[in-house]
Amino acid sequence: MKYLYCKHQQQILPWSTGGAYAYIMHDCGPYKLIIGAHCEFVAIQTQQIALLDTAAELSVAGVEVYQSFTDEQTSLGLPVGTKTIHPRLGNFEGHLYRVQVQLSADWGEPLTIDGTFLFCEDWQGPTVLGFYGFLERIRLAIDPDYEKIGGIYFAATD
Repeated sequence: MKYLYCKHQQQILPWSTGGAYAYIMHDCGPYKLIIGAHCEFVAIQTQQIALLDTAAELSVAGVEVYQSFTDEQTSLGLPVGTKTIHPRLGNFEGHLYRVQVQLSADWGEPLTIDGTFLFCEDWQGPTVLGFYGFLERIRLAIDPDYEKIGGIYFAATD
């Protein structure tokens, strides 16, 4: 199934505009991503597989993304706030920035979202696509068994 559909007022309408294979139990350095999604940070043209975590409170820029913004001296603009997170790796404080992130598509159209990400110098974990400020802005479905590989379906919210 390449797209998802829904019934609205007696019409069958597309629910998703794109989709991609999921990276299930993907090794990412010392971390294992339960579900990974291929994405790109548009301003720095950095592509990577990020942890897709519907239970994460917010999104976090991984160390490679943080370093790319710093090394290329790409402006993040003004922070939209500060936040401390308390994952199992410890406590991390950083600034929240709005950045464009594109979910890559293996079928249909890729999806670019202005997401809110925590940038923290001390964070050494992977990039995390979390709920507030990112996943809340898209429709998302996960098919863990699409062609025995796994897939995600996505579209912008209305």
